Amino acid sequence: MALTAKPERFDVRTRDRNVAAEAITRLARHRARVSFDDPDAVDLRFHESLYGDIDSSLIRFGGVRYRAEAEPMQSLLSGFIAEGGACLERRGETVSLTRMQGMLFPPGTPITGEYDDAVVVLLRLPVEVAADLAEAATGLPAERLEFTGMTPVSESARRQWVQTTDFVWRQLSTPGAEPPPLVTSQLLRLVAATAISVFPNTSMIGNFGPDSGQVGPGVLRRATAFIEEHPASPLTVREIADAAGVGIRALQSAFRRHLEVTPMAYLRRVRLERVHRELRAGGVTVQESARRWGFANLGRFAAEYRAEYGEAPSRTLRG
Repeated sequence: MALTAKPERFDVRTRDRNVAAEAITRLARHRARVSFDDPDAVDLRFHESLYGDIDSSLIRFGGVRYRAEAEPMQSLLSGFIAEGGACLERRGETVSLTRMQGMLFPPGTPITGEYDDAVVVLLRLPVEVAADLAEAATGLPAERLEFTGMTPVSESARRQWVQTTDFVWRQLSTPGAEPPPLVTSQLLRLVAATAISVFPNTSMIGNFGPDSGQVGPGVLRRATAFIEEHPASPLTVREIADAAGVGIRALQSAFRRHLEVTPMAYLRRVRLERVHRELRAGGVTVQESARRWGFANLGRFAAEYRAEYGEAPSRTLRG
């Protein structure tokens, strides 16, 4: 997973339909058709923040009807309609979207979208991130993950998706408040995990439980040593499993059997311990230490820290 500390930012404001189409092609190759009732009302804006493997964008189709016939994508592109409306079509399926409706463009599928005076928030990330998370959570082989729908499965899923996407987009799009790579990697996984829980996909079907084979203690020693040597890195379950020399399901089985936690929960525990160590040493703020070790949500971090150490992180710092 390739992430950068400083994003590449790209901003366009134009009344030229060709300039607009060229800018939006940064997100997805497409053929564009732009129409408008009043040329003086046209104000198309495109704002993008690219952190390597994760891309956050806002597109304002001001005063235009923008039709995009997108070629099949290998990335996972998703987001929501902040204002206005849109219509998406693929393989005979058509969905109409209004304000605060979530959407996902299934990879590998040509999709036509028509946006009418709309504001759209989009996030783009590698589909492999979602596939790895689905495999870790359900046992579904990563290559078998397929998104089968373009809208959330329920009203509660819609609300969860919009809230999550809006939060992540704001974290990545605010100049001067760029998160470090470790936090960015957690935001990327948050989007991927939310996507596989709210949009129809093959991980929601069937039982792909972990294998039941015995796993030796050497696997656990290799895995925990790897985690403790690289807690500041944006580790994935697959990377930990590779370091231990086993598959993901075998790794999860070892952690459950011997430690009664998941590999990622163990990683989080190690990161909490590093924060605890820094706060006791002093010379750092709670926020600085938490962000350095991958905790993007300070409220959640404080709750986890208190549960682990029996006191608030600020108390540890003062003590």
